[in-house]
This record gives sequence, C-alpha cells and structure tokens, in this order.
Amino acid sequence: MSQKEVSENRHPSVSFLCDCLGISRQGYYKHTSEVCELDILRTSVVLYSRHILSELMPRAGMKVLYHMCREKFGDKMRIGRDQCYALFRANGLVQRKRKRPRTTDSRHGLRVYPDMLNTMPKFRAVSLGSMAVADITYVATSEGWAYLSLLTDAATRMIIGYSLRRTLGTEGPLAALRMGLDFYAEHGVDLSRLIHHSDRGSQYCSKEYVDTLRGVKASISMTQTGDPLHNALAERMNNTVKNGWLFDCDDKDFGQVENMVRKAVTVYNNIRPHQALGMDTPARAAGM
Repeated sequence: MSQKEVSENRHPSVSFLCDCLGISRQGYYKHTSEVCELDILRTSVVLYSRHILSELMPRAGMKVLYHMCREKFGDKMRIGRDQCYALFRANGLVQRKRKRPRTTDSRHGLRVYPDMLNTMPKFRAVSLGSMAVADITYVATSEGWAYLSLLTDAATRMIIGYSLRRTLGTEGPLAALRMGLDFYAEHGVDLSRLIHHSDRGSQYCSKEYVDTLRGVKASISMTQTGDPLHNALAERMNNTVKNGWLFDCDDKDFGQVENMVRKAVTVYNNIRPHQALGMDTPARAAGM
C-alpha cells in the first residue's frame, strides 16, 4: 500500500486492520460478535442475580447464584464458575463476612449454677412459666454491632422479654429479664416455680442478675459446657428472629434496628405460626 493510500486512511478500514494483523474479515466479525454476546451475558447474569437477592433469596451465596444462572441461561451460560464468582464480587453481589463478636464470656470467677434442663430424663416445659430460656445475639447496624437479649417462655415459645443495647454488658439481659418477669406477674404466673436457664456467661452470673432471680424465688439453671445444644431453644430463637427480620439492616441506625426488633417480636408472638406448637402462634399457646 502506497504512502498516499495510508495517509488517506486516517480511520483505517476493517480490511486494512485485518491485513495488518494477518486475519480474515470473517474471523474478525466472528470474534467481535462473540465479545458482544459475552458482554450481554455478563450484564444479564448481574441483573438476574440482583433480582434473586432483592426479591427471592436475600441471603443467597455465590454457589446458589451460579447454579440458578446456569438453569436460567442454559446453553448460553458460557461463563465458568470462577469467572462468574469474580463477576459477582466485582458487582457487589457477595456479602462480606464480618468477624463475629463473642457474646459469651465464661472466663470469670462468678458462681455457675447447676444445669436443670439437660438432665436425664431431660426437663420438659409443659406450661406457661415453668421455664424461661435466655440468650444474647449480635445484630449488624450502620453504627456497628448491637446486642439483642431475648427471654423466651420454653413451653409456649413466646418472647416475653427483649432488649437491644449498644454494649455487651449486663444491662441488656437484665432489662429483658425484668420485662419477662413483669409479663409473668401480669398473667398471674407463680414465679417461685419458674426455672431460668441460660449459658454461663458473665452477664447471667452477675450479682445483679442473680439477685433479681432470687428476689422472685426463681430457680437458676446454667449450661455446664460451651455447647450451644445445651441452650438449644434460646439459640433457635435468636436464629429465627435474626434470619426472619434482622438479616439485612447494615444500613439502618441503632434506633431503626430497635424499631425492627420491636416489630419482629410482635409479629413472631402474634402472627407467625410455629411448627412446634402445631402451627399455632405463641400468643394463642399462652392463652392470649
């Protein structure tokens, strides 16, 4: 090609570029078409995954998203697993794993009471006020971790006391306990037959907490190991409330999450059917 022809091609033609690169025009157009199709597929995968997370499964992980995209796009799904995972990460579709705070500190010199639940045979709560189980869990907020204390009546599965606090001290569990004891008193429950079961964390072994239970003549029961199964009902309650209502509140401030907790407890107690209660609600099981 002459110098004149080159100077006239300030915007080189496809033929010119193909000649320079030593490829055919057919190969060039095929490659360009495949690149466009792949870009469209990537965009479609991202949009479909966002739909899954926003409308269907807010907590779906990359494995689930990849499987559903393969089912959705079939033979057109030409993005491999690793590339797809990278696509999810690049578009913010992956939940960041946070370091989970510890809520139980059993390394203390306070008295630990005998376990009255995990006996042989195991104790079974059959009526309102026969046993209450307590536990603490963590909840993410835009201001950092918050700590939710729950007190649950074991027989009716009713949340009778709760408190959300910014710190992991005795104040939260104690506020939940006092709310629960007030609930029992209002409904004429004989507190002297109540067994209070918890883990052996410092909050539940503290003098103020123990003195409050002794003040109403309730029996005190604590796990003897760090096994969550020894306080299984309380652990399940935490998971039910968190996974059902408090799983996506990282962008909410403390006050907003506090309102979410209040609503969650109301819905759980009065509306949500419970499998262990024959699909009845805790409030109805408690005779309310």
